[in-house]
Amino acid sequence: MNAENLEVRPLIVGAGGLVGRLLTERCESRYPHTVSATRSELDITDRWRTEAELERLAPTVVINGAAMADVDACERDPERAMQVNAAGPANLAQACRGAGIRLIHLSTDYVFDGEVPAGVEYDEADQPNPVNVYARSKRAGEDAVLDGLADSVVLRISLVFGPGRPTFIDKIAAAAINTRERIPIVDGWTTKPSFNLDVVLALEEILASDVTGVWHFANGPACSRYEFARSILELLGEDPERVQPVPLSTLTLPARRPPRTPLSTQRFAARFGRKPRPWTEWAGPYLAAHPPAPQR
Repeated sequence: MNAENLEVRPLIVGAGGLVGRLLTERCESRYPHTVSATRSELDITDRWRTEAELERLAPTVVINGAAMADVDACERDPERAMQVNAAGPANLAQACRGAGIRLIHLSTDYVFDGEVPAGVEYDEADQPNPVNVYARSKRAGEDAVLDGLADSVVLRISLVFGPGRPTFIDKIAAAAINTRERIPIVDGWTTKPSFNLDVVLALEEILASDVTGVWHFANGPACSRYEFARSILELLGEDPERVQPVPLSTLTLPARRPPRTPLSTQRFAARFGRKPRPWTEWAGPYLAAHPPAPQR
């Protein structure tokens, strides 16, 4: 353990999440003074508690993965969404600003409206235009972090999967293995699936660097939910024709989704000297290591 690692004291907020849990494990092995907090341990919507905890723990960097991420739940309860996704990061930013602490904040591709042609990706200079409550609250959180806090990073990611809890890939795999029926999947919502370990590796690189501002990270290539589901079945040795495309026009959901939100990672690749690995390289080994349990 070198002296530099001993000087870094990360505080990981939202440590119970898909990214936060894995980030905690890796940071604890690298930075012995790492502290992690789940929502029950540190509710960032409580401004005074947040400021008191940061003063008590005295981290050198806060990594915020806390969020209300259920898009439809946010639409049904906009007040709570704004509290968690906007006011919470604002509280963290204010506490970090006062104590001179660096803040790295996780955000989402959903801050964009998705009205781009096929083949076009959003880069960090593109103007966000949220189309639902979740996205508006996350955009407000970004603004709160970036406004007046020079030593801050906003990292936008998309469609995260991986060990920790069941996600889209696990649900499709379970349906493929445990039924012989067709699997209805929406034919739309194009984005880049991202493996949580790869997101954590990107966060580690950002943590060890001096970068600031907005950054994008996601595993390519871009695909629709329908295309992603077909690939999952192929990786399982199942017939991808079992995936039945469901037109967007037939869905009735509380929240509108942006149709196309692939994130460009050119800036990340130029700064850190590597391109994110294709999600197809991660999905196969992940499914082999975490096969769906057969239902009886």
